Amino acid sequence: RDEEGRIRRATGERRATVITQKRETAFLLQDSLIRDVVELVQTRKAEIIASQPTNSDDNSTAASSNFCRLQINEMVEQTVTKKKGRLVGLARRASSCPSSSQTSYTDLIIMEQLQNKDERIEALEMQNATILAELADQKKTNNEIIDKMKRLFPDEF
Repeated sequence: RDEEGRIRRATGERRATVITQKRETAFLLQDSLIRDVVELVQTRKAEIIASQPTNSDDNSTAASSNFCRLQINEMVEQTVTKKKGRLVGLARRASSCPSSSQTSYTDLIIMEQLQNKDERIEALEMQNATILAELADQKKTNNEIIDKMKRLFPDEF
């Protein structure tokens, strides 16, 4: 199910009528293009999983976790014909990055820098809120002083 959902997202298909549940785990795809793409992706996924070495006792879980959305997108784009740079019969690409790009990884240094910047932004926002509150108090005080001055010296104002 998850795989078919990814394929539908990768192809941009959002209509609920495309997939009808036949049994709990088996689905009947009504659109022939989508059905062909799903079958191809499932076949290639099985080939990739069979060729990957696994380190855990549950072979299918470890291998399927390595099968990512980018690989599905690449398979879909290789399978479906293009016309004027667009995939024929499918909606726009789900991702804004090109399919040939490598999967990104989390860089600990960058994540630490982002965390530091987030903390700094939070501190600056609190400081800004404090300053704004002080300015509001000062404005109120200034207005009170001006009102007193107007009462004491009505001819000057």
